[in-house]
Amino acid sequence: MQLKDYEFGFADATKEYVRKPEIFKDAFCDTRNFVEKLISGYDFLLIGRKGVGKSAFSAKIQSLSLESNSKIVAQVLNLSDFEFSTFAKTGIDNNVSGTQKYKSSWDFIMLLTIYKILFNKLEMIESDSVNDILDLLDKAGFSLENEYKSDIVRLTKVKLGAGIMHFDAEFEKKYNTAPSNYLERVSVITEKMILGLKDTYLNERQVIVIIDGLDDILRYKKNRAEIISSLIRSVDYLNYKITQYKKKIKIVLLIREDIIAMLNDPDLNKIIQDGALILNWNNRLDELKKIVELRFQLSGLTEQESIRCWDKIFPPKIRGKSSWMHVMDHTLYKPRDILQFLKYCQMEYPDKEKLTLSETQSVLKVYSNKYFIEEMKNELSGFIDEELIYMIPTVFRRLGGRAFDLREIIRLFDEQCSKCVSEDSIKTLLLYLFDAGYIGQLLSSANKNGIKRSVIFKYRNPTARIDYYQKFITHQGLHSGLGVRL
Repeated sequence: MQLKDYEFGFADATKEYVRKPEIFKDAFCDTRNFVEKLISGYDFLLIGRKGVGKSAFSAKIQSLSLESNSKIVAQVLNLSDFEFSTFAKTGIDNNVSGTQKYKSSWDFIMLLTIYKILFNKLEMIESDSVNDILDLLDKAGFSLENEYKSDIVRLTKVKLGAGIMHFDAEFEKKYNTAPSNYLERVSVITEKMILGLKDTYLNERQVIVIIDGLDDILRYKKNRAEIISSLIRSVDYLNYKITQYKKKIKIVLLIREDIIAMLNDPDLNKIIQDGALILNWNNRLDELKKIVELRFQLSGLTEQESIRCWDKIFPPKIRGKSSWMHVMDHTLYKPRDILQFLKYCQMEYPDKEKLTLSETQSVLKVYSNKYFIEEMKNELSGFIDEELIYMIPTVFRRLGGRAFDLREIIRLFDEQCSKCVSEDSIKTLLLYLFDAGYIGQLLSSANKNGIKRSVIFKYRNPTARIDYYQKFITHQGLHSGLGVRL
């Protein structure tokens, strides 16, 4: 087979699901049984770095819902174009902070999403409790036919007290008092919606709401930590309440590890400990190899042919290592990394069946320049000042792949832009680069035989912690694209 004949998919799992759904039927690797845990277990948070495959698990659950005789009803709430600036206006009180500030608003949005599924997909219109909820929502100005963007705008108006006379009148008739604020109004609605789920009859069907695309909140600076913390608390709370009612309805939240790391609410740790699955591939290179082999099989090869296929395409050894390990050394042990490398092989040499040593190295240079460096910059976006991100390739190129310390990296950035550099800003940059795996540390320790040196990268050692007094080293995957000769 020529390289152009292989099917390696897309960088974005959402696009893969739409354009190549067979990938999730025939080429999905889940040796840790995460899909079953997300569907049927208590775990509702899927946490991982950018590019580790979180959205692929969403796509897999969606694909299962489309199988014949499937009892799963999956709905994705994609927050990639969520109006966070509008939603931020629904905070309950200026004096309230942390997970409570936006929890009531998230409770409402999540429950409204569930009721839309019950009404629109399951056509649950004969339940008196559901009809009561629909009447209550109508009086508050909400429609089950609207997209969530309209819901956010309407919720903001409720916060401001606009156009809710009918709802307030109904509220006063039932409780002999008029609601005095947004929290009272939205709490009554959500309480009724939660209680209404008790009487739903799902006929053995299982409803899964998947929240994806939370990366977009990185473009929004104000209150973002409180918005995210409140979302996690809301999903945990609603899943707990629904479990008490023994209903097969669940909300699953996909979230980046670095977004979780920026939250400092102490109550979240218990939620994460009890309800999170951590998706990473360190010490699981055999599973990454399996993902590649499954893509080979998707291209028409037998299982045995797929096992041998890598060695048929690439040289057996590169710089004393197997070609597989040599290429893996240019990645962060992520499925997206290795599949993008294969796509660049396909783009650079479409008519080739086998690549030479020089051709493989040539592809690694293109992959490094067009994908790996850009992925690094994208991963830092929203956490680090854009001016610093823009300067990273130039500074790293000047380092030439050698080890460096904090003083030197501050000096090099300062030479590029003295106005946007401080020690704290560079420390923050190094922390994010280290946590993401784009830099490691060259550690030195004395023993009876002299000085022992070792290199630590966090993507290989997840428990590693940064030490600003040790030397740093850049990842090998950056070198070819930066023109660094080692």
